[in-house]
Amino acid sequence: MRRKLLPLLPNAVTGNGRMLATIKNTGELYRLFWPHIDQAQHLGQFFVGIRETGPAPEGVWWLHESPWYGEQHYLNETAVVLTQRRRDDVALSVEQADFILPDDDVLVRQYRVTNLSDRARTLNIVVYCTFLIDESALYDTMYLELTNQTLIQFRRDIFLALRAPGYPLVGYHTGRRDTPGDPLAAAGRGEFYGGSSTLRAGAGAVAWEIGELLPGENREFTLYLAAGSSESAVLELLSRAGAKSGQQWRELTVNFWESWLGQIPPRANLTEEHGAFRRSLMVLKLLTNRETGGSIAAPEFDPFYTGCGGYGYCWPRDGMYTALALDEAGYHREAREFYRFAARVQNSDGSWQQRYFTSGFWAPTWGKQIDQVGAVLWGYHHHFSLTRDREFLLEIWPSTALGAAYLLGHLSSSNGLPEPGLDLWEDNFVQSTYAAAAIHGGLKGAAALAESMGATEKAEKWARAAENVRKSIFKHLWNPDRQCFMRGINRRVGCHDYQCALDRGEQAWKDREPTGLYEIYWVEKDTRIDSSLLGLVFPFQVLAPDDPLMDSTIKAIEQALGNTRVGGIHRYEGDGYRGGNPWILTTLWLGIVHALRGEQDAARTLYRWALDNTSTTGLLPEQVDRERGGPAWVLPLGWSHAMFILLDLALRGKLSLASKE
Repeated sequence: MRRKLLPLLPNAVTGNGRMLATIKNTGELYRLFWPHIDQAQHLGQFFVGIRETGPAPEGVWWLHESPWYGEQHYLNETAVVLTQRRRDDVALSVEQADFILPDDDVLVRQYRVTNLSDRARTLNIVVYCTFLIDESALYDTMYLELTNQTLIQFRRDIFLALRAPGYPLVGYHTGRRDTPGDPLAAAGRGEFYGGSSTLRAGAGAVAWEIGELLPGENREFTLYLAAGSSESAVLELLSRAGAKSGQQWRELTVNFWESWLGQIPPRANLTEEHGAFRRSLMVLKLLTNRETGGSIAAPEFDPFYTGCGGYGYCWPRDGMYTALALDEAGYHREAREFYRFAARVQNSDGSWQQRYFTSGFWAPTWGKQIDQVGAVLWGYHHHFSLTRDREFLLEIWPSTALGAAYLLGHLSSSNGLPEPGLDLWEDNFVQSTYAAAAIHGGLKGAAALAESMGATEKAEKWARAAENVRKSIFKHLWNPDRQCFMRGINRRVGCHDYQCALDRGEQAWKDREPTGLYEIYWVEKDTRIDSSLLGLVFPFQVLAPDDPLMDSTIKAIEQALGNTRVGGIHRYEGDGYRGGNPWILTTLWLGIVHALRGEQDAARTLYRWALDNTSTTGLLPEQVDRERGGPAWVLPLGWSHAMFILLDLALRGKLSLASKE
């Protein structure tokens, strides 16, 4: 089963804030997360096919395999995924709708099968599935619950159950996957041997008859896949689901999403942009845990960390940008829930971990990042400035005070900047310019909140500290040689880079890490151009958008980081992650700053570039392929969608920060 867990980008996602599913462009269900959107993944394989019965029955035509072909899209930017599949040699077409019920943890897979031939035909639907419950092949059981004709697999308190109410069961077979008893091959031939239960690494195949279809006739068939903590729980869910048709559930789900998205006023003559805006909001909601408010960066697609450190986690930083976009779009309740989550998971010293599970547990980490503290405090104030919600202020005030104290305690006595730590991109240990901007913004925001609380002494203290950080940025981080801010100073490097710096005549030194066991090496300046310098303007407002220092910094970013082949903006000079591609969020970030400067044409060009490099379903990736264009890595990325929302608002003059410059 390892091959199923290697990195593969989905083409669509759907969910309800507890259950999250990713789907390939063929319509194949690829991953299923429950009871949280980030833990754990339970799917091994889930294949659906059609078999024609009769005097000379054929094998199963699995819908995800060639020569089936078709397209996939979201239904009106709701979380209903439509996949069209057609196969000319067998004269069949299938419309597949995948969605998860808003209030129940049930994945609905609705099929409309059309007979394109000139003769009547009797067809069966065949499903082969194997669940990797809790990402483990151990201690599970799969069985057919005969009374309700429901295929169930469970491990401890996680039960997954499949049913197709209303159609007669015509065959079933359970066995152990990846063994001679695995039912996949037999099911592909249309053979079912009737074994009703199996232990460990269970797999099952089930067939239902959908009946005779006349030439040109179509018929609906719906599968319901429920998740619960016991057999009785999943059977109850399936009983409720079976009380309505697949089409009725589809209409109810569309109505739910239309209602939630209905807060956005429609736009005349801009249907593509309006649709992309709606879709971005929909993605942010799908990536948010409805019970805790924590939001993940992306659906996990690399659990073995073969190409990265994983994305199915909540970074306080990414969460702030998501909350910022939601707040600016008018979704204050959702933004508030993230900030409440942040306050709950904060460390007792006022810091935050690098990332969390949306349950609030610590996630795998490679180091704290001080910029996240500044970002969250800034976000607290931004939300309060929009809502004037005193109850929210009182709730997050203790967190604000802790965070501000942490920031004050981690400013360098030698230069007034935040102490060295991992930077925004998490691959550089340095006193970074972006971190300094975030700390300035966080302390300034905390001071404003203190003023609202009547804590005058704290307000003055934190405001002075914010201004001191601002002055230190100008004093220590401007590079007159390149007429641009530096990426950072006092950067920790390896021995080789240290020696190279000395050979170039640069300032470099070595000392020992806290235990005294090992030498560590430093260079004074990191002069590489970095797109995160845009944080000086947006959102942390160290500089006004039209400040002369930003004029030359923006020019340096465009010249050094612009991709001349496919467009877009790279993260920083020499970026080698995934080969070094332009990023959606950095490109949109530059667009936001252009829009705030009144440079609408430049901003719109970057906006259109992002739209031109989505998936076929309109989802925004993290990176765009540097040679061919189109999604290259991580899909969908919540931060990309957040930045799209913010640039869209900026282009329409509806970004509140524009009035605060």
